Amino acid sequence: MPHFHASLFPPVPSVARSRAGRTALAAAAAALAPFALAASATAAENPAPPPPAAVSATTTAVVPAQAPRTLVAAGRREAFRAYVTSGPGAKAFQRIREDFDRDLLSAPFPEEPRTYGDPSPRRRTSERVDRWRAAQDVCGYVGGVTEAAALLWVATGEPRYLEKARDFLLRACEWSLDPSGWPGGAVRGATAITYNDEAHFRLWRKLPLAYDQIRDQLSAEEKARVLAHFRARGRASFAWIEEEGRISHVLRNSLRVEPSSHPIRFMPMTGLAALALWDDLPEDARAWWETTYRFYRDQFPTWGGDDGGWSEGAAYWRGTIEHAAFQDALLAIGDASAYATPFWRQHGYFPVYNVQPYPATGFGDFSNAGKFNLDPVVAEYLTHVARVTNDGALLTYAQLCDDSRPSPAERGLRGLDRIYPTATEFLVRNFIAADRPLPAPRSLGELPPDRFFRDIGWVSLHSALGQPADDIHVTFVSSPYGSFSHSHAQQNAFILNAYGQNLAIASGYREFHNSPHHNAWTRQTRSKNALLIDGEGQKPQSREATGEIIHFAVMPRATWTAGDATAAYRANPKLRYVERVRRDLVFIDRRYVVLCDTVDLAQPGRISFLLHAERPLTWDGAERTALIRADGATLSARLIPEDGGTWEAQLSDRFTEPVDPKYIGQSVAGVVRSWGNQGHLQASPTTAARHHRLYTVLWPERGGTPSLAQARLEGATLVVQRPDGRTDRITFAEDAVRVE
Repeated sequence: MPHFHASLFPPVPSVARSRAGRTALAAAAAALAPFALAASATAAENPAPPPPAAVSATTTAVVPAQAPRTLVAAGRREAFRAYVTSGPGAKAFQRIREDFDRDLLSAPFPEEPRTYGDPSPRRRTSERVDRWRAAQDVCGYVGGVTEAAALLWVATGEPRYLEKARDFLLRACEWSLDPSGWPGGAVRGATAITYNDEAHFRLWRKLPLAYDQIRDQLSAEEKARVLAHFRARGRASFAWIEEEGRISHVLRNSLRVEPSSHPIRFMPMTGLAALALWDDLPEDARAWWETTYRFYRDQFPTWGGDDGGWSEGAAYWRGTIEHAAFQDALLAIGDASAYATPFWRQHGYFPVYNVQPYPATGFGDFSNAGKFNLDPVVAEYLTHVARVTNDGALLTYAQLCDDSRPSPAERGLRGLDRIYPTATEFLVRNFIAADRPLPAPRSLGELPPDRFFRDIGWVSLHSALGQPADDIHVTFVSSPYGSFSHSHAQQNAFILNAYGQNLAIASGYREFHNSPHHNAWTRQTRSKNALLIDGEGQKPQSREATGEIIHFAVMPRATWTAGDATAAYRANPKLRYVERVRRDLVFIDRRYVVLCDTVDLAQPGRISFLLHAERPLTWDGAERTALIRADGATLSARLIPEDGGTWEAQLSDRFTEPVDPKYIGQSVAGVVRSWGNQGHLQASPTTAARHHRLYTVLWPERGGTPSLAQARLEGATLVVQRPDGRTDRITFAEDAVRVE
């Protein structure tokens, strides 16, 4: 049975996990119909939710009687004006206004995007991706200008802003929602959700909210035009999230009902559109609202749970900022459920434990040249969460941000086509919570240095949490989410950063989703610090390729965790003969790491130990030792096979599938980062066997001079002679580890 140390993280009190919801009518999505309960594994322990009629009455009771209900709500206009003219939002507002007056006030409305061929994500070429993104950029620009103009009018009352908002809104509502002619060439309809869902997303998350602010300034004919378009776009959107994502059936913290990433990400804008159009499209809006409200109450998050984890990784955790827009709307209308679930109370700790202030690789899909850091967007968002949840540790973490880019609220409107959340969004978000005081900062040293995110199968270990220049940071993953969605074939893999440097990295990039490099390298086990078996890895893009953290314990001198990745390897049809793949990881004295890999096979085979770095590695065959060098730190990895056999290694500084050359050296979000080659080690025994046990000693060292640990086996005990003169004896058993 899995063994977990209970003293550090007692389970968060459970919340009901029964599921209820309604299915969208595909033709119009104008009403809801009851659907059968989809129960989680623990549903039998929890009471069923109230019948639909009672739930409906509860969900609609929180909606204010008067519009506007989004952005600057009814009765809040004067408070908003004071906030942005003489209050805490004045600096951000001034920058937004200056940018708008200089660059956007006289800017023409852009041409409607045209279709670019087959829209299937799996058929995108590099050239087609450019056109796909260009359509998104146009929509981001249109939505951002419309929203900014509306808010500038609300704050100043100046007609020129109102006219700009009106003009962009009306023109955008003339765009076609019918892309069916794309097989014949470039036609209108490229912003329909069924063709380019990201383009639709950038319009639908903005336009209804801008309309909510200026509706009373539109003529009856103008309102009719806008609402006809909104009805069609909104119904198509609502139907799509159900058909594409089975949104009414997905489960919290589970892949049992297969979820889809984009429909889930589109839920907050569905609820916000409902609030914005509550009086204008009453039947549709109430259907959208009830589905969204229930989703966040009963089903969210699919990609994590009560521990605050996010299985898609740190970069996609950033998507919680989008989901938080609905929580902010609830906060603004006075709903007590805003930020109230265990997930929302804990989710800020996922970056606290997994994201450094400096750019570093991580597990799951990344877009920023394979790295992510505590950037100003994350820092400002977590400051907001700290304010809302009264959590001083989140505030302290946010203050570690040393990224030179401006805060999102104060960066103005440049990059409006590509960047979201926008400065106006952060301005409104900060206004909504402005009456809540910031908590007193809490030292991160008061937190446990290690955290096991049980909900997603991630373990994060630190030697100096909150002190990145001194911290040794180890992340270990063996996840029930497998390699599905934006997760990779990474069970039992680890990442090690130390002293502000990337050392043992997650290798590869994602120039665009499903690129040749993304599919053939980054998603594969061979790109991770993991194992191959006869040259094969775990099955990518699979719900069945799962792992499990079977042990987690904090001991007097060490933290021990272990993962079982057997299912992940057996999901590969070429590896049905795998019987067991287990990796134990021990972080000793918060100074170094010992791995113990155990592989059992039904037929003789060879394992390969993989290690990746930003630069080429070196290998000493006689000592079975690999060395990674970074600018301010080194990492040595000494391999000790149980049988003492001969091992050989292959070194490479090339990917088996190269990066799309046009991305190399490209600027990402204003920061130039390398998309270049990395260093790779693959070490294997020269003979095949049915049983393998491999010990590895990982010793990080500050500075440019490496330190090498010596190690030998004495029976079942690994004896490590440390570079600091100490000697440790580590003994691994099935359900225990002893460090002496």
